Amino acid sequence: MNKLSVISYQFSVRNAKCVLTLLVALNLISLSSCKKDDDDKTGKYSKGVFIINEGPFQTGTGTVSFINRENSTIENEIFQAVNNRPLGNVVQSATFHEGKIYIVVNNADKIEIVDAGDFKEVGVINGLKLPRFILPVSSSKAYVSQWGTGGLQGEIKVIDLNSNTITKTIATGKGAEAMVRKDNFIYVTNGGGFDNDNTVTVIDANTDAVVVTLTVGANPNSIQLGSNGHVFVLCSGKWKSDFSSLETKGSLYVIKSNNQNDVVGYNFDSEFSQPNDLVINPASNKLYYNYDGNIYTQDISAGNLQLNSLVSRNFYSLGYDPATDYLYAGDAGNFSSNGKVLRYNSSTGAVLDSFDAGIAPNGFLFR
Repeated sequence: MNKLSVISYQFSVRNAKCVLTLLVALNLISLSSCKKDDDDKTGKYSKGVFIINEGPFQTGTGTVSFINRENSTIENEIFQAVNNRPLGNVVQSATFHEGKIYIVVNNADKIEIVDAGDFKEVGVINGLKLPRFILPVSSSKAYVSQWGTGGLQGEIKVIDLNSNTITKTIATGKGAEAMVRKDNFIYVTNGGGFDNDNTVTVIDANTDAVVVTLTVGANPNSIQLGSNGHVFVLCSGKWKSDFSSLETKGSLYVIKSNNQNDVVGYNFDSEFSQPNDLVINPASNKLYYNYDGNIYTQDISAGNLQLNSLVSRNFYSLGYDPATDYLYAGDAGNFSSNGKVLRYNSSTGAVLDSFDAGIAPNGFLFR
């Protein structure tokens, strides 16, 4: 089955100066002259780790699990428990924005919106076709990457977050996937969908215009922005028509900060293993990814593939928790029964503990 990967998720926090008024009688602190920051949302699910579980491919429903950091417990199927209905098939990714969580449901062609505190449904975005990720680009606008009809196209749907409606379509390469923002530009990986592609589409978020299309390795699947301003793109490679081996090997590409057209690529050696799930630490100076049965690390300043193995085990997904500096890794098992999530020390690679999650844990959202 095709890998439904997830990308590391983006958070938007506004800096604002607030006047604090102490209400002695009520023992409350209120904020005047500004809205609450994104992380001020309170409720049962306001702080913790969400696990995105795809669910069985083309049948049943995907789910969301929640790990409470304070007592290291997990709660599965929280959307269904709170809202008395399933999410749908396949749950692909989730993003937090201004007190809400946007859950992308791929095969159901929709995005479910829930309150970030109690996980109650507050809206839905319809009219999509095989959506993958959502990236807010302002308080009222977001980009949704999607594969399009038959999984053979590639588009960005521009969403009005006030009305939860599609306002515009931006054509990209095939199989628009993970996105990252650098200044006012959005970098979109074109992973090929049910075909192949080897490009990154760069869009001006102010005008919604494509400014350049960059050539990278075959089928880019994940992307991160380094503290040095470089954009890092991990590419799966391309299988031969009989799937006996890789026709084009996987690669890591670097889009240099000084020039969007200054692109350098480094190829992996394996003809059978594809690199996936590029994530980055809070300092944005070290990359982590899955490849060839290992979790590898990579310094962003390195001029080559370092291939520093941190953990020797094959995983389906990877995430980095900025609150604890733990690595989260998802094991999908047989893709038809519940998977596992393991936590690792991001410096030593020592396993800390594990949790029984939903079917095919493919990504994480950290709050």
